[in-house]
Amino acid sequence: MNDILIILADTQKIERRLIFVLLIVFLLLIIIAGYLQKLVGYIMRQQGLKVDTMMYNILTNKVIVDKKIFLKEAYRKSMVYFVKKAYLPFIGILICTFAILIYGWANNNDFSYYTSGIDSFSYHFYFPTTTLFGMTVISNWPSVVKTPDFSFEISKYYALVFTVLLVISGLIYLYQVQAYISRCLRIRQLARKYFIKELVNESTNKQI
Repeated sequence: MNDILIILADTQKIERRLIFVLLIVFLLLIIIAGYLQKLVGYIMRQQGLKVDTMMYNILTNKVIVDKKIFLKEAYRKSMVYFVKKAYLPFIGILICTFAILIYGWANNNDFSYYTSGIDSFSYHFYFPTTTLFGMTVISNWPSVVKTPDFSFEISKYYALVFTVLLVISGLIYLYQVQAYISRCLRIRQLARKYFIKELVNESTNKQI
């Protein structure tokens, strides 16, 4: 009887810990999603203002009075701006990727230097588990079984440097892609709003 009570008590402790861990993970995901949503909204607002600045003189001076021509010119300006801002990070992505590959090719196609090098800078955790209702679940907080090794070795620092540069270049490039998509959405919105207004005004003038 005592054994059964002990098992039930341990099971309740595991359930509480599991629920607590899942709750923390869920809250972290909500927070991250919220900040990502704010970031995307901020980028869209800023790039919308960029389109307004690009096309302000054309719209106010009525240089273009046709919707198709407006869209073509606005997309062209947006693409030119995208290329100006995105070509450097794109080149950075190519250089870093080839640098990582070339080092492996130079070592008889051995790319283990990369995985072992990146792994040497990482933490390793052990997650204690237990069986609960036939399922394997985490039973306690993880313990650290490996810490980063910062001892000097050319191959692993080579892998680290080019990985960091690759990630930075990739994030900048993704930002520019998001900015370009935001400008395209604003261009369509601006064209629809402006030219519908012009058609209404023209129709009203004809009726008068």
